Amino acid sequence: METALWSVAHLLVIGYWLGTDLAVYYLSGAIVDPSRPLPARLLATKAMLVLDMVPRTALILTAILGLTLSARLGLIPGLQPWLGLVWAIGLAWLALTWTVFRQEGKPLGHALGRLDFGFRLLLVACSAWLAIDAMGDGGVVAHAPWLGIKVALLGLSIAMGLVIRLQLRPFGPLFGKVATGVASAEDEAELRTLIAQVKVPVWVIWIALVIAAVLGGTHWSP
Repeated sequence: METALWSVAHLLVIGYWLGTDLAVYYLSGAIVDPSRPLPARLLATKAMLVLDMVPRTALILTAILGLTLSARLGLIPGLQPWLGLVWAIGLAWLALTWTVFRQEGKPLGHALGRLDFGFRLLLVACSAWLAIDAMGDGGVVAHAPWLGIKVALLGLSIAMGLVIRLQLRPFGPLFGKVATGVASAEDEAELRTLIAQVKVPVWVIWIALVIAAVLGGTHWSP
């Protein structure tokens, strides 16, 4: 019963991640639409930034719940005694993510943002290692190719999030021109191109989430 509850929680968090990401995707279209009134674009931007914290939170909870469920199922046997530490690190990461958001534009926010970026790079590397380990026998992870693929997809999602973060660096200065009413037609076009480019890694994340949810429910392996 307890394992079933962990599994349901894991799937629900993935569902919230995908659902709110779709809302953020819709709002991004409103932000770059020059035919909309400026107050509407500003409101869409504020709503998008706040709403985007839901998938960011969901990503972290997905990782924590996934590791917990894997330990409960005996897929990572040695992890069971360390679940308390897993949750401590996960919740600390969650606090870091929210602090970066609340300190946006401030020196502390920039410093913690770099720390968060580095930690996510480490998680991408760890995900690749665990995914490969799950494909073999006698490693840290029990032989479970479906789990290996799922972990690889989580690592891919984190990596795509980092790509999005890098792609969006010009967004602030560009939209600042829009907000102050000094944006030229070229600035508006550059803003639309920027958001269009960001959509590609977003689509990759969506596909990865759907496949991961199916693998988690079916345990299908090639």
